[in-house]
Amino acid sequence: MSDIGQIGELNPEEVIDGLNPAQKAAVTHGEGPQLFVAGAGTGTTMVITRSIAWLIASGKAKPEEILALNFTDKAAEEMEDRVDKIMPMGYVDLWISTFHSFCQRILQEYSLHIGLPDDARLLSEVDQYLLIRNNFDRFNLDYYRPVGNPTRFVQALLKH
Repeated sequence: MSDIGQIGELNPEEVIDGLNPAQKAAVTHGEGPQLFVAGAGTGTTMVITRSIAWLIASGKAKPEEILALNFTDKAAEEMEDRVDKIMPMGYVDLWISTFHSFCQRILQEYSLHIGLPDDARLLSEVDQYLLIRNNFDRFNLDYYRPVGNPTRFVQALLKH
């Protein structure tokens, strides 16, 4: 499987070679969006990577029609590396990133279309905290406003 990207065209049968029945079913899903939910170390990245390769190899999707999102930079980079190893040269239009990076990219490309300045950006965690803390009195959140420490639950509010 690791040598597939080195030779010309990608064969859909080679992409699913060696997978168990559940993994084959996930990889060959083929129609409509698909959400993969699994714990760490269960082969999720491998299944998603092969799913991307299978969609392209079988002609079900073009690289520019595929979006793969992860929560962490490390996971997104690992997925991108694995896709690079599988795919033949020339497949550069895949969008594999974190949710945050994806949203930032959308803001950069389309901010003017939705009425935002062209330098709009997502807030970092620190900036989010400061925004909430500095404007806490503007929110109608009496339950989350303990008398002794009004900003005690800001972090919990951000995670929510």
